[in-house]
Amino acid sequence: MSKKQDAPKTDEVVFQPNQWNRSDEIKETIHMLISHHPPSLYGHCLRLTVFGRSIYFCARCTGIYGGMGLGIVFFSVLGISMEPSWLWFLIALVLGLSTVVDWMTQRLSPRKTRNSVRFSTGVMSGLGLAIIFMLANLLYVLVALAAMMISVGVVGYFENKKKANKEDTDISND
Repeated sequence: MSKKQDAPKTDEVVFQPNQWNRSDEIKETIHMLISHHPPSLYGHCLRLTVFGRSIYFCARCTGIYGGMGLGIVFFSVLGISMEPSWLWFLIALVLGLSTVVDWMTQRLSPRKTRNSVRFSTGVMSGLGLAIIFMLANLLYVLVALAAMMISVGVVGYFENKKKANKEDTDISND
């Protein structure tokens, strides 16, 4: 084979086995699971320093998981009766709505939220999820999941519409 045949084509990626490191990939996967924010958005995270290394936790998700855990312990230990269940479910939806409103207004408007707000609305949402968990009613779970999917869909729709309008404006200005 000649040298010309061994040279990579312009559209080929040259693979260097020494550059790929499986442990770096595992670290990045763990990082994305607990913070799911790129370093440019670490302002949305709570930072914990352990042995001189910083670990970033998503502020909103930390509140949700913490609120859910505290809620389950609270309702279990105190043995609070969840009757009527429909009223408790409405309370859970209102608690969860706090996070949805905070997230949606942050995504769709110039308003920027703080980690204290992200965390506290997350705790309220987590308490709502704890209530739904304690009710152990499949219909309530499905309605809550549908509400979450609808809120994500609404945000996605309006973000895409805003992006398309910006692109149309940029094209017309050219």
